[in-house]
Amino acid sequence: MSCALNVSAATIHTLTQGYFIFSDTDTPPASDRFREPVQLPDNWTISHPNRGGMGWYHFTLMLHQQPLGLWAVYLPRLSVNAEVYLNDTLIGSGGNIHNPEIFNTLRPLLFHFPAQLLHQGNNRIDVRILGYANENSGLNTLKLGPDKDLDPPYREQFFREVQAPMISFGLLILLSAWLFLIWWRHRQEKQYLMFALCGFFSLFYTSAFMVRDHSPLSHPLWMWIIYCSASWYVYSVALLIHRFVNVSRPRFETWLFIYTATGTLLVAATPAAYHFSILGIMDLGMAAVSIYVIYLIYRYRQTCLRSEWILLFCALSFSAATGYHDVFINLAFPEKEIGSYYFYWGSTVVGIAIALLLLLRFDRSLSLAESMNRELYSLVDKKSLELNRSFQERQELETRHAVLSERERIMRELHDGLGGYLVSALVQAERAPSPMPLMQQTLRAALNDLRIMIDSLDSDPSDIVMQLGPLRERLESCMEANGTILHWSITDQPKLPHANSTSALHMSRIIQEIFTNIAKHSSARNAYFTVDNHRIEIRDDGRGFDVSTAKPGRGLPNLRQRADQIGIRLDITSSTKGTQIFLSW
Repeated sequence: MSCALNVSAATIHTLTQGYFIFSDTDTPPASDRFREPVQLPDNWTISHPNRGGMGWYHFTLMLHQQPLGLWAVYLPRLSVNAEVYLNDTLIGSGGNIHNPEIFNTLRPLLFHFPAQLLHQGNNRIDVRILGYANENSGLNTLKLGPDKDLDPPYREQFFREVQAPMISFGLLILLSAWLFLIWWRHRQEKQYLMFALCGFFSLFYTSAFMVRDHSPLSHPLWMWIIYCSASWYVYSVALLIHRFVNVSRPRFETWLFIYTATGTLLVAATPAAYHFSILGIMDLGMAAVSIYVIYLIYRYRQTCLRSEWILLFCALSFSAATGYHDVFINLAFPEKEIGSYYFYWGSTVVGIAIALLLLLRFDRSLSLAESMNRELYSLVDKKSLELNRSFQERQELETRHAVLSERERIMRELHDGLGGYLVSALVQAERAPSPMPLMQQTLRAALNDLRIMIDSLDSDPSDIVMQLGPLRERLESCMEANGTILHWSITDQPKLPHANSTSALHMSRIIQEIFTNIAKHSSARNAYFTVDNHRIEIRDDGRGFDVSTAKPGRGLPNLRQRADQIGIRLDITSSTKGTQIFLSW
């Protein structure tokens, strides 16, 4: 029997109608043995349920002329492996078709051959297929044509369905190992372990797109590992999301573990011909779990960062959609056409999402670390400034303490030394047989001057009130000796600018000199001393003098010189009603 296709020799020829027979022969059976018509695509799960083994497809191609150049046979989809014969000549094989067999279930095949193998008239094409019962074995379509026309679609499909999963496989290996190492270093972070488990279980499923030689594992064991890993992947995702949204449901996790483990053992105990059926039923339950996972991450989205939950929600939704496709179309409800598997894309997208999520967390951690470093540097700078100020203050205190100690020593020396000599000399002058009033007056003036020096060293130089306190008593005595009443008034406590012991001494001498001049020259009955904010006022009701015509002596120039040295302003006004002197700063 034959099914001929009359075509031109210059186009791509798609063969869809032919004949089929199960046969273990190593060469194409005789044409008269093919009695069962077949139309591609042909899925053995539908056309030959519970059947597997070696099957032969027989096609006839009618050419009106001899083709030239390099031609090819293109098999876009088949299961599990294939050999192609043209006019009883083997032109291509997907690898060993006997034990240990090579698996090309999920990859296209393209076999090149010289066009001279074809001839004008009827040409016989036989395709030998190795398949397994109820595993969607069979053949989708068969295309013949010039190599230049068939090679581009083959390369495109090969990249999409073989190379891309290989890239995904490599990424999953790196990602899973990386996440496992992170968890190993940080055992308290259970999320990383869940991330790693998701990646590892995805690896087994994705490996079906890469590994062609399944030895030393038997085919049923290999398929059991691959498809059960999808169920454990869903189980790991459920645990991951529980920890991601901080939900504790140990009872649900226990039942889910029991369900997954029971399904895994049930599939292992079931004959290989019924694996797909059991897996389809089992994965229907996992589909329900995936819906629960998607709902859970949406329900608790407020507990997560917006970028993280959106990323995981979209990735898991896509992964669930691809899983539903594989379960319902390829496992639970197979179609006549041998379908494609897309779940590996879902697991890959989840892996990429996890990697992005970790990068986002790393970026946030890095930003937080940088912020903390900036705050730390700022705090260190602040503390350094405070430490420097404290150090400077301590140095100033130590210097001031040293100065005060030196002052105290000088005061003791002046008081006990020079002061003692002056007191002794004054006593001797007072006890002398003949009075010596001039010497007594000189000695008393020297003793008062010494007291002023000691007072300037003994108190806070910036506190005028403290400086003037000891001076008041001596000024009152001086004024009373000349019949003048001293009126003393302090309404504020001003501070001298750039205060130090020298400026305090100058201020005391200026005030002493002013009151000495009042006693000597004014004939005043009253003298007034007033201290307020930033000013000292000294006035009397004496006879006054003409400031502009006063004889230049050493008194007024010395006052102005001392005032300039300590940074204060000296103003003098005088009339017949008295004299006013202002010291201001």
